[in-house]
Parts: sequence; C-alpha cells; structure tokens
Amino acid sequence: MATLKIETGPDGRVWVTLTLFSAEDLARVKRIRGRQWNPERKQWSFPDTPETRQALAQIVAAPPAPPPKMLVVKPKDPAVAHMPKGKRTRYVPGRDKPLTSNPPHPLIKQVDDELVLRGMAYGTRKAYGQHLRNHFDWLRRHQIEPECATREDIRAYLVQMAGSGRYSAAYCRGARMALIYLYETILKHPDKVCDLPQITRPEQLPVVLSREEVVRLFKATSNLKHKTLLVVAYSAGLRVGEAVRLKMSDLDPDRKQIKITAGKGAKDRYTVLSELAWKYVCAHRRKYMLKDWLFPGEKPGDHMSERAAQYIFKDSKKRAGIIKRATFHSLRHSFATHLLEDKVDIRYIQELLGHDSIETTERYTHVTDKGLEQIKSPLDGLSTRRIR
Repeated sequence: MATLKIETGPDGRVWVTLTLFSAEDLARVKRIRGRQWNPERKQWSFPDTPETRQALAQIVAAPPAPPPKMLVVKPKDPAVAHMPKGKRTRYVPGRDKPLTSNPPHPLIKQVDDELVLRGMAYGTRKAYGQHLRNHFDWLRRHQIEPECATREDIRAYLVQMAGSGRYSAAYCRGARMALIYLYETILKHPDKVCDLPQITRPEQLPVVLSREEVVRLFKATSNLKHKTLLVVAYSAGLRVGEAVRLKMSDLDPDRKQIKITAGKGAKDRYTVLSELAWKYVCAHRRKYMLKDWLFPGEKPGDHMSERAAQYIFKDSKKRAGIIKRATFHSLRHSFATHLLEDKVDIRYIQELLGHDSIETTERYTHVTDKGLEQIKSPLDGLSTRRIR
C-alpha cells in the first residue's frame, strides 16, 4: 500500500511525498488535476481542495481528513518514532555537515578531525572520508585490520581500483592521497606509503557548450530559481559547490563582483557579476523573499544541495536537446572558453577561475574556436566529382 505524507503550504497548495507506491498508484497521482513535480524537493504539489484530498485518500484506501499543518496518512514505524533523539543524530566534525555515518570509524574520525584542525575545505574532508570507507570495506572483506595492513595490501587495493576500469584517474589519485594521509600522518607508518607511484592524469579536454547551446539551456529552464542558478554559475564561472553556497551578502552589484568564500583549496576570490545575472537574482529574491542563502534548500536554514543543482542542469540539458556529455561543471568550462574567444587575457581568466597554475587555465586554449573558423579541411578543397 502506498504511503503519503501531506504538508500544507502557504501558497494554497499541498506538498505530497509518495513512498511504497506501485505503478498504478503513481498513475492515479498523475491523474489529479493541477499536479506539479518538484525535482529539488522530490515531492508532488497539488491545489489544496476537497477534490484533491479525496483523490489522495482513495490512493491509500483511507477517508479524507481535515487539513492539519502536517498529515501522515500512514503512521510511521513505532520503532523509529519512539527512538531517542540522541540516537538519530550523526557525528558532525567541525561546523559543517555530517561526513561519516554514526558511529564513525575511529580512524576516519581521527583523519577528519586532523583535517578540521588544518582548515581543509569541506569537499576535501568529504572525499577523504569516502575513500577511507571504501578502503576499510576492502580490508574487511580480506579480514585485515587497517592498522595491520601491509605495504603490499595497500598497493593491491590501489592496483585493483586502477585496473577495474570503473574509476577515473582523478578518483584513484584522491584515494592514493587519502591513504598516504592515513598511514603517514595518523598511523605514523610512512614506510607503507612512501613509494606509492603517482597515477598519471590523462590529457582530457573539457566538455564545452557553444554560446547557442548555453542560450538553449537557459530557454529550456522555466523555473526562475533553477534558471537563476544556471545563469549565475555560467556568468561567473562557478563550481557547483560554490554556486549553491552563495549568500546574498556575497554579491556586490555596485562593483559588479561576486565573492567566493572558501572555494577549492579553502581560498577566497572575486569573480564577475553580470548585469543580466543580477536582474535574475533580483527577480528571484523578490519571488522567494531571500534573506541569507541565494539558493536555499529543502531544509530550513540550509542551502541547495550539490546533487539537486546537478539534477537541475541534467534536466535542462535534456529539455534543450543537448547531446554532449556535459555536466554542471561544463558551465565553468564554457565561461573560460568563451572569455578566451573574446580575447580576454588568460591571466585574468586564471584569477576569475581561482587556478593556482596558469597551466590549468591554458588547457582551454585547446578547445576555443578562436581561429578555427578560418581553417578549412583539405576535403573541402577536393572536387565532389573526384570522390564520388
């Protein structure tokens, strides 16, 4: 039987979470008039009318109930409902979101606490925690305690990962760094990781959207909040984590700048604020009455998740009919490439992107169209008669 959780919204609509449903239940939900699906909240919304509540009640074979602030048609599991609050909380290192499950592995906790003390960025800590969980799972399957792992065990794990074909070179490099940090810094066994070879990063060119594709992407996005997110990210060359963590106080329309606080490598920087992007921000702010986060998330007081932002881009890309293997990060690649095509000095682009090395920025010179339109393929010089 389907389970419905109904929340009454301030806009004359009800928000419905549907779980344990069948295909028939979903089809009945889609037949209700005025339905809207919110991919960010992963909920359906309907007009709050007696007809809507009657239709929802029929799905779970229960009579319609008066609209309280929150209605759970099917009661929660008593074992979960009566669980002490303290047991449902998760370990939160530093001031950021939880990084590990409760209770965390003691060694992962030690690594994360050390990273907190060193002021490492949240993304780095999260990645290290995931790499170590994967490593410990592998050791557990081989009945090896982390403290007892040998140099050969560590190398065998990395060899299996690198040779599986399931992980990118960048992911393998991250796993290597996490293991070096664990065994060298925490466990004080530098001899186990002192000669781990560096995994070569392949020379891959970034996926770049053309200017026409960027326009199509924006036009295919009807939701104002979603469109503002994509417009701001492209206009300033932001990473997905930087975009969702923007605050209203980070935007300076007078100087036409955006301050990125604690970006990659825990570094601050300034980038450009487009006049057109600011217009979208103003409209977005008026509609949602923003106070703190520019893109608030589902939970009160928190920002939109990175996964939600990536889903928004994926959905808009599909609607725009773009077949390139582009991701949210492609907006940042497109920002840099289009600036190069507009003959902006590469040193300025380096500063806007926050790259430590100019070599990182120079890879965009390989994907720019500047000058390519002047080059013709030798095939065009052949007569069509000669190749028929």
